[in-house]
Amino acid sequence: MPAFDLDAALAAVDEHFDTFVTELQQLCRIRSRRQEPEQMAATAEFLKNAVERRGGTADVIAWEHSHPYVLGEIGGGSPRLLHFNHYDVEVEPTGDDADWISPPYAAEIHDGRLYARGVADDKGALMSRVHAAAAWRLSGQQPPVTSRYIMEGKQRLHSPGLGSFVAAHADRLTADAALWENSWCDGAGRPLLKLGEKGILYLRLTSTTLTRELTSQNTALLPSATTRLTAALATLAHPDGTPAVKGFADDARVPTDAERALLERMPFDGAFLKHRAGVAAFKGGLSDTEAAVAIRTVPTLTITGIQGGDNTDDITLGIPATASAKVEIRLVPGQDPERVLTAVRSHLADGGFGDIAVEVLATSRSHITDHTDPFVALVAETARVAYDAEPLIEPYTQWIGNQGVLAGIPIVGVGVSRADAGIDGPNEHIRLEDYRMGVKHIVRIMAAMAVTA
Repeated sequence: MPAFDLDAALAAVDEHFDTFVTELQQLCRIRSRRQEPEQMAATAEFLKNAVERRGGTADVIAWEHSHPYVLGEIGGGSPRLLHFNHYDVEVEPTGDDADWISPPYAAEIHDGRLYARGVADDKGALMSRVHAAAAWRLSGQQPPVTSRYIMEGKQRLHSPGLGSFVAAHADRLTADAALWENSWCDGAGRPLLKLGEKGILYLRLTSTTLTRELTSQNTALLPSATTRLTAALATLAHPDGTPAVKGFADDARVPTDAERALLERMPFDGAFLKHRAGVAAFKGGLSDTEAAVAIRTVPTLTITGIQGGDNTDDITLGIPATASAKVEIRLVPGQDPERVLTAVRSHLADGGFGDIAVEVLATSRSHITDHTDPFVALVAETARVAYDAEPLIEPYTQWIGNQGVLAGIPIVGVGVSRADAGIDGPNEHIRLEDYRMGVKHIVRIMAAMAVTA
């Protein structure tokens, strides 16, 4: 058994906690918005220096279709633990800055909470991994594992450069297990361990019926692109919204009874969602328990937008020559985006809509880690001790992502925030004590990996 003093490393977290929080505040004050490349580059440089300050090595690497990646390593014992995080912020509409109790990039602390845009998703989780390795060194010890870091700065949500980057740097990313970016605790303080992500197939469908718009007096003679496109779109889904594409979900993995039981334990506030959406019930009359399973395990097809013709507030006379629509397909484990794309193309052709152009805007593969994997048990057991609470294990999630690029090793998502953290909205925050517990959880994971290696 390797010789190390876990209590000393945990004590170092407490001893240096104020320094850790200050460093996190400094990171959060850098405005790492995707549309500001200079700020993204400054963030990457900060992270490189943060790893190097803790005795590690790191490189900032420019890459196609992305802001710079940061690859880092803090050496230690032979088990290798990979940490995947992103440093860009603003994944979703963020609301009005005036709604914040302090400016979104001021990173101020109020009532034991650190408020900053991106602190919950994902800068807090990112720095907790660096600070966990630092705690071992600050206690005068070599970390019991070698920590490897990939820190991503997205230009676009679906990370189009990630696959090629991982392939090109596989030797520096090889690991025995991985901790994935952000997760959180629920309202009762139970840590959520995420074991998977949905994939995505995002399409643009375009109908072109004329070389130019002509007056609508010719409607009896000429085809309208909007009419053609809406007719094609209507064939993609049944009236209840379920996909009508033949073979769409043939390869979708069916949850096991054990996985379904885990999902049924997940908290789900159906009343909140229905109130927010202004509806009285979910489709099919699903209960909250059924909804908690469906939102994670059902592949979906959403027509997210339609554009065509003249929509100005006036009476106009014209036949639209072109029209387009965006279609988002969320894939569950087992589904291959290429096979689903083929199914969509075949569906359109078989329905007489072979003239509709299909353009792929984004794609990623879904991923799932077996909940019985020993690493999942290790992360869960250390979470019980760190949080003094029973963790929630989530084998399927409703979130889309890119875990599939690291397929082959067990991946567990852990974090330092709460479900009510206001992620990507006004007053995004983390509780400082949650950050302390999160860092200590990673410290314990490192120790447990060394013992079981």
